[in-house]
Formats: sequence, structure tokens, C-alpha cells
Amino acid sequence: MSEWESIKAAALKILGDNGDVPDMPPNIDLADNDIKMAGRGFDQSRQDLEAKLLDLQNAFDLLTNALKQFSAKIEKSDFGLDAKNKDDQKKIAKARQMLTGWLNDIMKICTDYTKVLDELDKHVVQLEKYKPKSVL
Repeated sequence: MSEWESIKAAALKILGDNGDVPDMPPNIDLADNDIKMAGRGFDQSRQDLEAKLLDLQNAFDLLTNALKQFSAKIEKSDFGLDAKNKDDQKKIAKARQMLTGWLNDIMKICTDYTKVLDELDKHVVQLEKYKPKSVL
């Protein structure tokens, strides 16, 4: 017995033998089913978005780690010059500073994006609280 049928039966008890309560129109049940289907679709979209966000977060982590590793190589490289030669030492230091500076800027951008994605992820997860429930 549906919830409406239970409420209707209770109302009929109150009204007595001469009372009458109309049946629920079919379009109301259809609309309730539409709400349930839309709610399932919304929940699936949220789950898909969570997965896509995780993919994006993982991609930024992968890029950041690769940049860190490459930056370490740059820090150790002599760029084909003689690291014992004073003139070459200056060139190496200047090149390292330029290259690692640029790499650090890119890593900072990745870190900033990761923070934004982490915050967005929290909001997307919270959307689950708002999924529609059946009204009937």
C-alpha cells in the first residue's frame, strides 16, 4: 500500500461510510517518477564530475612531480660547459636561475590550480546532500 493509500484509508475512517476521498491522479505519480529519474541523473552527474575532478587533480600532481624531477636535473647540469671555469660558472648559474625560476613559476601555477580544484571538489561532494528525494 502506497503512502497515499494509507493516508486516504485513515481519512476515510474519519469521514465514515458516507465519506469519499478522490483517487490520486496518474499525472502526479508520473511527475513523482520524473523527480526520481531526474534525481538519479543529477546524482550520476555529480559522481561523474567527482571522477573528472580527480582525473584533473591527478594530472596536475603528475605534472608537478615531473617538473620537480626536471628541475632537479637542471640544478645538477653544467649545460655542457666547464663548471670549474669561472666564466662558465657564471653562465651556468645564470642559466640555472633562469630555467629553475621558470619551472618554479609553473609549479606554483600547478599548486594554485590544485588548491582551487581541492576546494571545488569539497563543494561537489557536498552536492550529494541536496539530491532530491521522492516527495510522494
